[in-house]
Parts: sequence; structure tokens; C-alpha cells
Amino acid sequence: MGVSAVEKETSMRRRSILVLAALMIASLMTAAPAVAAGHLDARLTVVHGIPDTPVDIYVNGAKTLENFQPETVTDPIPLESGSYDIDIYTVGDGPAVAAMPVLSTELQLPPGGNVTAVAHLTDTGGLKLSAFLNDTTATQVNDARLVVRHLANAPAVDIIANGSLALFENVTNPNEGQLDVAAGTYGVTINAAGTDTVAFNAGDLTLPEGKSTIVYAVGDLGAGSFTLLIQSIDLPMAAANGVATVVHGVPGLVVDVYLNGNLTIPSFAPETVLGPLMLPATDYDIAIYPAGANPLATKPAISAETSLPAGANASIVAHLDGSGIPIVTVFVNDLSEIAAGEARLVVRHTAFAPAVDIIANGSLALFENVTNPNEGQIDVAADTYGVTINAAGTDTVAFNAGDVTLPEGQSTIVYAIGDLNGGTFTLAIQAIPNLGPDGWFGDDNFSVHEEDINKIALLGITKGTGPDTFSPSDSVTRGQMAAFLNRALGLNPSAVDFFTDDDSSIFEADINAIAAAGITKGTSAATYSPNDPVTRGQMAAFLVRAFNIPPSAVDAFTDDDGTLFEAEINALAAAGITKGTSATTYSPDAPVTRAQMATFLVRALGL
Repeated sequence: MGVSAVEKETSMRRRSILVLAALMIASLMTAAPAVAAGHLDARLTVVHGIPDTPVDIYVNGAKTLENFQPETVTDPIPLESGSYDIDIYTVGDGPAVAAMPVLSTELQLPPGGNVTAVAHLTDTGGLKLSAFLNDTTATQVNDARLVVRHLANAPAVDIIANGSLALFENVTNPNEGQLDVAAGTYGVTINAAGTDTVAFNAGDLTLPEGKSTIVYAVGDLGAGSFTLLIQSIDLPMAAANGVATVVHGVPGLVVDVYLNGNLTIPSFAPETVLGPLMLPATDYDIAIYPAGANPLATKPAISAETSLPAGANASIVAHLDGSGIPIVTVFVNDLSEIAAGEARLVVRHTAFAPAVDIIANGSLALFENVTNPNEGQIDVAADTYGVTINAAGTDTVAFNAGDVTLPEGQSTIVYAIGDLNGGTFTLAIQAIPNLGPDGWFGDDNFSVHEEDINKIALLGITKGTGPDTFSPSDSVTRGQMAAFLNRALGLNPSAVDFFTDDDSSIFEADINAIAAAGITKGTSAATYSPNDPVTRGQMAAFLVRAFNIPPSAVDAFTDDDGTLFEAEINALAAAGITKGTSATTYSPDAPVTRAQMATFLVRALGL
């Protein structure tokens, strides 16, 4: 299928959403078990796109849909993940009457997957049953998702919006195009590929914010039965978050990781450490496949279900257990303060190997009898140590790790991974810096906002004002606000230069990104005023737009009555993001300090 210029421009957005939301795999907060029996973790929607042919549909030999009419889209059916035989018979036949179904397929429902099965015509008028794994990751603020699936007896087509905008080009049966676009109403036509000839006028198509609208082109164009069927999926909204790092410790297996049915980490190589990642705090079904495998036709190599609590900092490790079987284990990371002059060492045994002792400098037993999948932790003097991994209770060196440097104030997490006897045993390292008394910055010590400043620094939302300074008492400028929001939301860059007064600003790219996302309207049609301080009222408007915070009918404060930002302030209060400057006041015209902004961001992000 061809790819339009519009689709190319937004492909980066789709990838960033998948990587962020999808790396949500980091949410496993307990050792991940196999998917439990009876867990209805998958969803199946059935679409009937064959004209003039009512059918009965059997799933695993049982009649599931009787007298299923053409041009019908079912509601999602909750099912356990796993393998299903789907057979379609003409009405009244069934397996007891007809030897063979009209259509038949074996379908894998991946853990957490949202799948649509479509009975349709081929481009030559034959019959076919196709399945699609629906993308249920979140869109960015103000965006909607459009998916078009060509399943009709018709040649290749282009999908055109508002007369000239090519959404998708050269779409053939049975393929699809997907695009995240600004929510709104579009006039849509389906044209013969590469021409201005309108094959079908779809009229106005409304794409609601936060929803995936899936359009199925079905029927026979030449016979006059061509039509469009619509499926709508509610996408997740911003919620509480956690922070996680993902470690791949299964040797020799490049994998695709799916989270709740969405491809989140493609081609994830062994001995790789990803993170830290900010991920929604929710329940997850995890499925890990060999790279490139079709999840609708392949059973996962590893599957698990789990949850990520809000505010957690976790590490998720795919590794071999004590029997050599691939599993997933989650560890919660200790972010407590490390004393001056000291470092933290954490060793996690996640390898196919017996119990071990961890020895430093030839004789210092740091940890003894560590078994898979367990860990040891100790705070020691910051220094370089010669480390060996010995068979438990012996002086026999199983693996010489060499010199390991433990920097002051840093937690160094060492993962023993692979197969000791198979020659793939090795170490993977994760570092959590700046846990010493000063944290990330030295000038915010004893500030009530220090913990929140450290959180946004860990995630790269702030870089500080210097190598060791955050300037917590300084006012946030409008340029800095743009950078905070752009980094926190992972917005896509914009090629449009929205304002004339930011051309020399280091934050110009950030300003254009938040303007493109609809988060700012500027201080006039052509100006943004990047060096002006942000007032608390303006801050409320920024956050409400950035995080799509719903309105509130409750008047939370008395000193914002009649102000331009009263509605946004009330929304912020109802969401628990602000507590005001007193029980009844908000001080909408006061500037926001950088320290206060850190706390506002942490609350808005659900951290």
C-alpha cells in the first residue's frame, strides 16, 4: 500500500505514541504469571461485509452469531486469549448439515488484543475472512485516529479529505491505512487510485477526539453494493503514571513486545536496557513474540498479566528462570536517599544458573546465596570494586565481572542474565543517578518541592538551569513552559512557525510543538512572548489544554471570579492538581515559580 505525504508526516507521532504507551510493559509489579484461565482479556468484533448473504458464525464449533446480516458490525465480544476456529455457514446449514463452511480460519487472539474479523469480498469477487489487530494506544491531545480498511470488490483507491488532502494513497484489498489527525469533521471521497475520479462520496465523517474510527469499505463497487461500515473504539485518556525500565535478558531471542494487544517494543534485542519510561498506571496483558511474528497466527513465547501502581518506579526483566524457561519478573526500585560518600549496589539474579555469592575484592561477601529471581542490595563506600560471582558457599568463581565502579549517590543495578552453562551468561547494567543528599540539583535542598523536581529531572522533563542548579525560586517563563510541556508529553516537532517573536529563542521548537498541539494560542495572533513570566492563571490554561482536563461546575476559589482563566482554574482544582494559595484563594495573577511548576507537572502527570 502506498503512503501519502500526510501519513509520512505523522508516522513519527504514531511511533512515539507506541513506544511510550507501549513500553508500558514496564508495569508488571509482581512476578508475571501466565494468563489465568477464565480471564476475558481479549476483544473480538465481527464485521459482515459480504452483500446479500446472511450467515451463521460458529466459534470453536459452537453457534455464536445466528442469521448474521450483511453490513453489520457487532459490539466487542470479551474472550479469553488463545486459539479459535471460526467457521461461517450459510444460514441454517451448520456443521451438522454442510460438510464444509463457506469460510473458515484459525485465529489467535493475543493477550489483551482488540481484534476485528471481517467476512468480505476479494478484489476479484471471491470470499475471504480477514483479521486485523486494532491499535488501542492513546492519541495526543486534540487528535483522533482514522483507520481505513479496503475489503471490497474494487480496484486500488485513494482516500481524500476536504477535496484535496490525500489521507491514504493506493490502498488495495485487503490492506489498510492508519493516521492520527486533528479531531473534527472531514468531507471524504474515495477516488480511483492516482486520479481525481470520485468512485464513492462518503460525505462528512466526524472523527471524535480520543477515539479510533475504523472505516470498512465493503461490497462490490461495480454491482452497486459498495458501502462503508464504521467501528468506533474508545482510546485511553491520560491517567496516573509510573516509571519503569525494561531489561531483555533472554539470550539469542530478538522479540516484539505487545502490551494490551499493541506492538510496543519492536525488534527488542537481548542484553538491552530501555528507560526510564513514564507509563500509565493500569492493568496490562503482556505478550512477547519472536520478532516479526504475526500475533493473529502465532502463540506468544511469553505471556503475563499484571498492573502498574501510580507513582511506582519499577524494572521489568524478561529472562530465563532457574529451569531455563523464559519468564518476566518485576522489581520495585529503591529510590531512598543515599548517604554522602556512598553508593548503592543492587544485584539481581535473573539467569539460568544456580544460587551464587557476590564477592568484592577477592574476599568481601557482598551477597550470599542469591537465587533466581531474587536480589541483594547494599549501600557501600563509592569506589571501584573487583567483583566475582561465585557458586554459592564456595570459592569457585563462576563469572569474573572485573572492575565495577559505583559512583557516589547512584544506584547501580546489575542483572545476571543468560545461561551460565550455555555460554551466554553476562551482566546488564541499569543506573539510577542522583539519589544522594543533593538529588539532581544542589540549590533545591530542603525545598518542599525537591522530590517533585527530582522526579521530572529523572524523566528528562527538566534539564535545570545549570549542571547542579534548578533555580527553584525563579519564575517560569513562557518559553520554559513550552519546553516542560513538550518534553512531558513527547510532542511531535512542527514545521509551522506560529509566532514572529520567538525566532531567537532556544525554545522556538518547543513553542511551535505546543502550538501545533493546540496547547497555546499565544499572546496575540502573531506573538508568544517567550520571555514573559507565566501567571498561575495562564498555567491553569496550559495544563488544562495539555492534559485534556475536564471542566468542573464547582467554583473552587473566590479571587478568580470574572478572570479569563476561572474555568481552567476550577478544572485544575477539581482534578487535584492545585490546592490554591489558601483554602479560598488561588492568586491567578501571581507568577509561577519553577519549583511550584515541578509539583504541578508531577500532579498532572499522575506521578
